[in-house]
Amino acid sequence: MANDAGVGQEVEILIIEDDRDDAYLLTRALNEVARERGLKLDIRHSVNGLDAMGEVALKDLVNRLPKVVVVDLNMPVMDGGRFLKLLRAEMDLPDLKAVVLTTSTEKSIHDAARANGADLVFSKPSEQRELIAIAGRILDLGAGAA
Repeated sequence: MANDAGVGQEVEILIIEDDRDDAYLLTRALNEVARERGLKLDIRHSVNGLDAMGEVALKDLVNRLPKVVVVDLNMPVMDGGRFLKLLRAEMDLPDLKAVVLTTSTEKSIHDAARANGADLVFSKPSEQRELIAIAGRILDLGAGAA
């Protein structure tokens, strides 16, 4: 069901995910929900936390921060947990929302992600409809509705 609040609003999202298939599936789900809601998306992709940190710093310099970063925890070079710690400890970006999307279902891992600064934490689903529901929550956060 379309939500009239925010129709036409642009939501910038940075997906930090080393698995290109997972990034593609999330992008597809985000685009589907955005179309239903009349939102415009600007989706960027980084393959590790270090590249993403550079992207966020550059976007901060030009005042074009994403609304949401979606972070995988298990990545090469710099993992998602370290990215979140640096993002929250080193950069003063309280309006930048962080969502963790991880293969782990362990409560301790989810709790650690929240402690490191994640606003929301989800386990990667095996069903597309579940991913669409998660995409909706991400867009709620990015559009300021959550």
